Amino acid sequence: MVGLHGLGGVGKTTLAKFVGNQLRQQEVFHKVGIATVSRHPTIINVQKELANSLGWELEQKDEKDGADQLCSMFSASKSTKILIILDDVWNVLNLKEKLGIPVGDRDNCCKILLTTRKKSVCDSFDCYPQIPLDILTPEEGLTLLKKNAGIDVNDSTLDGVSKQVAAECKGLPLAIKAVGSALHKGKGFDKWNLALNNLKEAKLYAIEGIDENDQDVYVCLKFSYDNLNSEESKLCFLFCSLFPEDYEIYLEDLVGYAVGVIWYQCAPSIENARSRLHETINTLKAASLLLDTGNDRSVKMHDIVRDVAIWISKEKTEEKERLFSINGIRLVERAVEKGLEQCKGISLVVNKKEELPSSLTCPNLHILRLDNSLFGYKLQVPENFFEGMPALKVITIINGVLSLKSLRFLANSLRVLQLIGCDVSDASFLGKLKRLELLCLQRCPVEIPEELGDELHELKLLHIGYTTISPLTIKKFPQLEEFYGSIKKWEVEGMSSEESNARLAELNSQADGSVVCLPKDFTFPELQRYVICKGKDGHETRSLIIYNNRPEATSLGIFSALYQNLEFLDLGSIIGCHNIVPSIDLRGLNELTFLFVTNCGDLECIMDASQSPHGESGNPMMLSRLARLYMWELPELKRIWKAPAQHVINLQTLTELNVYRCNNLTYIFTLSQARSLKQLTSLYVRECERLECIVEAKSDHNEGEISVEDGYMMLALPLLRELSLDDLPELMSFCSENYCSTWPTLEELYLSICPNLTVNSTELEANLQYLGEKKNNELEEVFWHKDGADVVDYNEIVMNELWDLRLEDLPNLTSFWPAGYQIPFPSASYEVVVHNCPKLPENSEGDG
Repeated sequence: MVGLHGLGGVGKTTLAKFVGNQLRQQEVFHKVGIATVSRHPTIINVQKELANSLGWELEQKDEKDGADQLCSMFSASKSTKILIILDDVWNVLNLKEKLGIPVGDRDNCCKILLTTRKKSVCDSFDCYPQIPLDILTPEEGLTLLKKNAGIDVNDSTLDGVSKQVAAECKGLPLAIKAVGSALHKGKGFDKWNLALNNLKEAKLYAIEGIDENDQDVYVCLKFSYDNLNSEESKLCFLFCSLFPEDYEIYLEDLVGYAVGVIWYQCAPSIENARSRLHETINTLKAASLLLDTGNDRSVKMHDIVRDVAIWISKEKTEEKERLFSINGIRLVERAVEKGLEQCKGISLVVNKKEELPSSLTCPNLHILRLDNSLFGYKLQVPENFFEGMPALKVITIINGVLSLKSLRFLANSLRVLQLIGCDVSDASFLGKLKRLELLCLQRCPVEIPEELGDELHELKLLHIGYTTISPLTIKKFPQLEEFYGSIKKWEVEGMSSEESNARLAELNSQADGSVVCLPKDFTFPELQRYVICKGKDGHETRSLIIYNNRPEATSLGIFSALYQNLEFLDLGSIIGCHNIVPSIDLRGLNELTFLFVTNCGDLECIMDASQSPHGESGNPMMLSRLARLYMWELPELKRIWKAPAQHVINLQTLTELNVYRCNNLTYIFTLSQARSLKQLTSLYVRECERLECIVEAKSDHNEGEISVEDGYMMLALPLLRELSLDDLPELMSFCSENYCSTWPTLEELYLSICPNLTVNSTELEANLQYLGEKKNNELEEVFWHKDGADVVDYNEIVMNELWDLRLEDLPNLTSFWPAGYQIPFPSASYEVVVHNCPKLPENSEGDG
């Protein structure tokens, strides 16, 4: 166990992650896992983070179960070298008992890198070696400051004052980056001099309750906060401190704050508020006050930055602007006793089984977040709990139990209600919340009242999970901008609205789960964002997911208003649909990036350009952004793309194609389509009984192909990394006619049960050449399950990184390489499996 210790903000986490990545890339360790422990750890979450980082799935019932599962996983991986990084450790904990890490076991496969602010923690864990991470030297500090301020390192114009500013940051990278970002570009000498004076003046006064070692970084981060250019940015920064320490803050969680508190008065729509929020988040990241998480959906707060935000909010001269993040219910009552009932926001993390007080008096409270992090325990919310919070605008409750009747005191104030994993009763009281704009019920099994649409006239966003809603209720929300959820059973009547009203009323009044009959002219509202599901869950933005238990009841026409901006389409068991485009959408589904079609018995092609409107070039404008296409179990599919000879189907955006059990398909691409596959990275084709080739090249082939020996023409798939051809009994070649395909970036090749497949020598030689030329010989896995082929005129290659080689059921294979070639294999660890290859000698000369 190696201990890395140093001041807060000195860069321990950054260095530990960098070291982990380096060791993984250099294959010193096979796996590198990381988990943030933090000052007040929730062990369940630490276990999950550690398991996820190692690529393991953990479904624990409680802490002990999670530790036992992890212990078993480590035991099963004892032949694997694993590095575990435990970040931000504050106190000693039993690693085996709490996290399942086999410390002290004879067959322990792990090494541990621990980061902490306290050397005493390293001592308690018997870390050896213990590595102190010192602050930056003055020269290093100045270089980092200039970099973050956008000043050329060789520019000496501001050297005098910038050296003094850097010195005030005391060599702490976190402080230097924050101050440098605040002074970024365009700030002259006067601004720098003023910054220097402010930093010096702030340090004249000790910050009460703050450790002496942290005083300098607090002052620098407060300076960065003061230099934010808008009150919105400052308030958003403070709101982020309401989330628990080291929490991954999803931007969609902040949208509720944006709508409910910050921007609700001026934003014309939720989408507009979301855009303004993203702009604010980017400002805070540029100021080094928020951290990237590797995706654009979430951010994190450094624990010191969060501490500073909490300190700033407590120091607000106006009590009504204060925000408080509290661990433990008893601390809430103590805070109220101290007069903090005037604060604007409270975040309560429940970390032990305690009861909430019957009520709290917080007349100016706008935001309340109750986060119950205890596993297997639901926090009971008293019926009169909200009585003393008449100004409350935003409520988030995680893992609670409440009657919605308890919200009756907030009928004229509440704008945002987010309930996650809660047991909810008295749903009819939702209709009393007349000013509600966002309603989110995730993992809350509650029946949505039909009359809700008649009462919530200001509702703009509805997110439901674990429950369904009638499409007729949705229809009653003409102002609804965003909907995420599942709709009840429905079918389309062959009658107009007028004719069906009586029937609809009759069926909707039945309590036996009867199918809702929609009029044939019914359409959904003009939603801006949506995930609409029928029979299957989904989570992508602008998604439509329809899996029909009663296929004969399907009519995709009711979604026509959504197709123009649709991004994700997943269809199953749709009857009567012969093509996706243009049958579903005449406009071409040109925003669609993901298409999954399965078990649609009448589907003959995905895109029929002969029936589509065309763009200025005369070519069809259809599926122009499609990146991923999955086609499973489509028995009548004859072509994927169908077009007249004069039309060119461009597939330049396609990155992944997966075809499974399409038994009428004889080829995948035409030659002209294959030429446009500049972005294709993955191609999987399985169990297609009649498939003869991947590329049908019977059309003209005179558009700049490269001719090679024996009259073959080369067709390159420049980015193809994964190719899998499995159980294709009629497959004869990758390309028909006299074409060869090359895959210069191929990393994985899987060929199985393709008894008629012939790989011609020109094609094989060309691709082996690419594999031989690959930097570091990166090919990791090759699987061949077919008759071998000769290789002609090929020079020596060395496969230094071949880990697995499997040769199975090859009755005519006599040698791995051509006669006379000396192809050395590495002495490094790899596995060779040879099975049922009767003509292959046990010690073939040249095979190593």
